[in-house]
Amino acid sequence: MDDERIFAMVEHAVNQAVERLEKNRPLPPFALLLGSDGKVRELPCTEPDEQHCYEALLQRVRAETQMGDIDAFALTARVTIPEHYRPEAPQGIRVHIEEKAASQRKIAARLIYVPYDLFGAEGSDRRSAMLHTPISIGMPAEIFKG
Repeated sequence: MDDERIFAMVEHAVNQAVERLEKNRPLPPFALLLGSDGKVRELPCTEPDEQHCYEALLQRVRAETQMGDIDAFALTARVTIPEHYRPEAPQGIRVHIEEKAASQRKIAARLIYVPYDLFGAEGSDRRSAMLHTPISIGMPAEIFKG
C-alpha cells in the first residue's frame, strides 16, 4: 500500500476533527474508509448515544472490511490522552489506523494521539485549535487480523 494514501487519509481525519472543534460543534467519532479504488468515504456516527458510538463504529468498520474492498481505515475520536504518554495537552484527537497490507505484522495498527488546546475570543463562537506533537503507538490489528 502506498503510505501517501494512508497519510492523506489521516491528515483528512485530523483536519475534519479540528474544523468541528474550531466551529464549536460536537465531535462524535467517525471513520474514514480507504477503498482499493483509492477513494475515501466517511462512516458517520449513527448512534444516538455518543458514548456507545465508538464501539458501534468499530463494528460497522469490521463489517465493511469483511464485505468490501477496503484497504485501510481511520477511526477518529475525541479523547482524554492517558497521562503515561505525557501529552502536551490532556485532550486530543485519536486516530486508530489499520491497513490490510500490514495485517500479517505483529504491530499492524497504530493509534495516533494529537494533543490540542482550544482558544477563543470572548463573545465569539469561533475558536482556534493549537495542535501539539502527535504521539504514535503501535499495536496488534483489531480489524485486519492476519
